Amino acid sequence: MSAQPISITFYFDYLCPFAYRTVQWISQVQEQLGDGLSVNWKYFSLEQINTPADSDWKVWEQDEGYTRPNGSPEYRSLLAFWAAEAVRQQGPALFLRFHHALYHARHRDKLDFANREGIAAVAASVGVDMERFNQDFHDRGMLEALRESHEQARAQYQAFGVPTICFDAENAIYLKLMEVPPADDAVALFHELHQSITARRWLAEVKRPNP
Repeated sequence: MSAQPISITFYFDYLCPFAYRTVQWISQVQEQLGDGLSVNWKYFSLEQINTPADSDWKVWEQDEGYTRPNGSPEYRSLLAFWAAEAVRQQGPALFLRFHHALYHARHRDKLDFANREGIAAVAASVGVDMERFNQDFHDRGMLEALRESHEQARAQYQAFGVPTICFDAENAIYLKLMEVPPADDAVALFHELHQSITARRWLAEVKRPNP
């Protein structure tokens, strides 16, 4: 009897190098498990979670040239989320291609996320319909998905960072990888984490004192 398929929700921010590594790991797992794993990619804003609690500032309400209170203008990802949602309108396959390409562009090629044209070039490189993309990339309605996703992560899981991986409606983990796991260990690691988090509800936190 084959194992039951597993569905997870993965909250991410394109700014985060730990999320970048974990995205690559989960992609290895998907490649090896095929239909045995489905991933729901959802947005979570590090800028928003790091904004003072007494502030009414919301990243999804900002103009393009915004800065976060006490934040760096180089550290912003509104346009990245906006573009991702614009590509998502053209289907899950294109979204996934853009998702990986944008992560590589940021963390390997050092793309400035304040550069709308640079982000659009990444979209063009994965074969999206650019006329439709440019319309959606200027439609602020796309940002509602960011608000809904971020607020759901906070309300349901009390998420505080990324990557946050949710195995079901109750069980989620915040995971930091110092490097992408080797491909021959990717699935084993995934199953170990899944089993530990879903079957051992008393397990609250594991952390290396000297990572």
